[in-house]
Amino acid sequence: MKRATRAAPGKGNDMTRVGIIGCGYISRLHYEGYERAGAKIVHVCDIRKEAAEAVGSRYSARVSTDYRAVIEDRDVDLVSVCTIASTHKEICLAALACGKGVVCEKTLTDNAADSAELVLASRRTKAFLSVAYMKNYFPAVVQAKQMLAEMGDVTSIYVRTWHFHPQLWQSPAPEDVLQHPSRIVRNYGGGMLVCGGSHVLNLLCGFAGRPTKVIGAMQSRPGMDFDIQTNAMLWLPAGGVAHFEAFWHPFAAIGYERNGWDERIEINTAKGRLELYTVLWNGSENHGALLVHTDADTGRVTEYRFPAVNVFDLEMAGMIEAFETGGLATPSAADGYVVDELIEQITSSHRQGGKGLPVTYRVQ
Repeated sequence: MKRATRAAPGKGNDMTRVGIIGCGYISRLHYEGYERAGAKIVHVCDIRKEAAEAVGSRYSARVSTDYRAVIEDRDVDLVSVCTIASTHKEICLAALACGKGVVCEKTLTDNAADSAELVLASRRTKAFLSVAYMKNYFPAVVQAKQMLAEMGDVTSIYVRTWHFHPQLWQSPAPEDVLQHPSRIVRNYGGGMLVCGGSHVLNLLCGFAGRPTKVIGAMQSRPGMDFDIQTNAMLWLPAGGVAHFEAFWHPFAAIGYERNGWDERIEINTAKGRLELYTVLWNGSENHGALLVHTDADTGRVTEYRFPAVNVFDLEMAGMIEAFETGGLATPSAADGYVVDELIEQITSSHRQGGKGLPVTYRVQ
């Protein structure tokens, strides 16, 4: 693989030049965010030529059907990897070897060992590698982290992420979810734990650190090869416990917005409680998240209501700023690896009948 190098972006009059690898649904949230952040889309790629051409024509960008053309392009500074997780390791390793910065859509890979390898590769090459867990960029999440820094050790966390997915409850279920491997597994590498649970596992670690032990239980429906519900307990480094549930459910009108999206994180410390209510992942520009603080000493309850924002725009602007200034990738590759390790250990615990398993991290 040729190493394509150029002057560091952000210096002189250069804007960051971005290559998009994979032009499915999630890619739109990347390239539109980059555009609004002032970056330039110069090369797009998809194995479906028509998909790449549709995006490329929007930006007068070069179009390819082989990701290698993007990462070997000397005019590309940063690539967004928006392909299925099973392809992430190969593409990211090649991009890092070519000296590109990388923003990788979650999950980092489809297994912990490969994700650990990517962390080490990014450190060895000193290249920018971030994982697109966009919920870190909600203003409510940013404020929650700032407040937690003054609230002492976390004693318990209750995490619920319920996503409305009525098709999975049809009888009979759709044929494409009864095939083995199912469309869900082929495209996402797993069920609700991977698709939705990964986001809140990332937030949990950001709030309280890396769990030291897990117990997991997973549920499905007959004939399905993926979980529709996962419950777990995770022991926190300061001694507290996190209670976790991820569920694809059939209820159309529950949750903070009454639209079926029901995601809530409750964090308890000796000094108080925070309650975080997020909004529909691909509709954050319609409603603002809610953060509620209860002070243990005074009993005062304060609601922080935030304006609606496009969290993907905030995420991509943050990625561009960090890349151009040499700042910290947020979330980092190591953050992405930790989520994949926890997914693996929760799944392993379930397969061993709910056995408690210590979590040994391969990289720090």
